[in-house]
Amino acid sequence: MKQRVISGAIVAAVTVLCAYFGGFLLKGILLFILAWGSYEFIRIRKNEFNYLLYVILLIASLLMYLYHEHAQEWMLLEMLLLLTISVFCEKESFTEVSAVFLMSVLLGYGVYYIDYIQNLDKWLLGYVIIISYLTDTFAFFVGRKFGKHKMNARVSPKKTIEGSLGGWFFGFITSYLWASFFHFFGLDAKLLFAASLCLPFVSEIGDLIFSLIKRHYGVKDFSNLIPGHGGILDRLDSNLICIILFGTLLNLFL
Repeated sequence: MKQRVISGAIVAAVTVLCAYFGGFLLKGILLFILAWGSYEFIRIRKNEFNYLLYVILLIASLLMYLYHEHAQEWMLLEMLLLLTISVFCEKESFTEVSAVFLMSVLLGYGVYYIDYIQNLDKWLLGYVIIISYLTDTFAFFVGRKFGKHKMNARVSPKKTIEGSLGGWFFGFITSYLWASFFHFFGLDAKLLFAASLCLPFVSEIGDLIFSLIKRHYGVKDFSNLIPGHGGILDRLDSNLICIILFGTLLNLFL
């Protein structure tokens, strides 16, 4: 537990510094997330580590981040390349290359929207991060205290409906108060209310999505990079899904 608390505090400190200062510090961390996150995903597969797939995953997600205006073109090229590999490489099935493609989209769009939101307002990035972390934290404690009914035992046996509702409630209240304190970051108050209402639920879905990926490959954690917490993808699971949806909403309504 002590190790988990210490490593969690370090991760939190790095997150706060990157969100506050942005610039090269944030970009450096985002590039590390792409490089290590790609490595984590390729290594958990049942096949032996495929360096070609790692390079494709990394470059594709990197291009979606750095040259986002051409993201669709990069996605199409990656899709064709991965399908070609599946045709000529017996070990890499259609399912496997499809999973690589999906992870590149999650990583590429995730880090792009982290950068995008921070450039709009560093406190706005704090808002969406708070939603994920507090929803996850309160879902754990409420579920531990009051949880009786399993939410989705097939994907995550420990998560309960009571914990999920508790996480959603505290995530909604806390994030909306945060937005109110910063005068809704100059955005439409109704948009932030809707986001605070929906994103805690989305955050929990994100957590389940990454739990499903780990269960599919039969692993507990993506890696042991962060003692007591797992890997980069273990820490970013709900955050990535939450940030992607929130960034998309901002793009649609700003």
